[in-house]
Amino acid sequence: MARFLFALILLATAIVQATILPAANLLAIQPDATLVLLLVWSALRGVPEGLAWAFGLGLVLDVLAMDPLGANGLALLGVVLLGGVARRRFFQSTLIVPIVVAAVATLLHAVVLLLVRSGSGEPLPISSVIHLVVLQALLNSIFVPPLYLVAGIMDRRMVARHAI
Repeated sequence: MARFLFALILLATAIVQATILPAANLLAIQPDATLVLLLVWSALRGVPEGLAWAFGLGLVLDVLAMDPLGANGLALLGVVLLGGVARRRFFQSTLIVPIVVAAVATLLHAVVLLLVRSGSGEPLPISSVIHLVVLQALLNSIFVPPLYLVAGIMDRRMVARHAI
């Protein structure tokens, strides 16, 4: 049940992030809540499960953003691997580790996605995009604690059901 609920939350977040947030235009930057959710879930459940979610989420994001098929999935692989590295350390000592991991994951995701999208041979607009990516990394870092709580509650329910 927890995985089904997580899938619904991930899908709804992806749709809102791709359709409603750009139309609302509240800020020059938008948080990438799907990235943070995937990072937190990978830190809680491990890399193998995170890779399955990255594949599905990547396909959904490719369709919503009209990217080449597999572009977002490839960019999300680094996020899952960073979540796996942070698995044992996530929220056990301080808030610094997950915030830094979220910021690094956002930067890695943006660089990979920028490289894949510019595969047509056009020059990379790194200088014009870098300040927005850094701001998005900071914004995503703010979303780590509340999204960790949501994913943690679902994870505990899943573990409790397996124990019964």
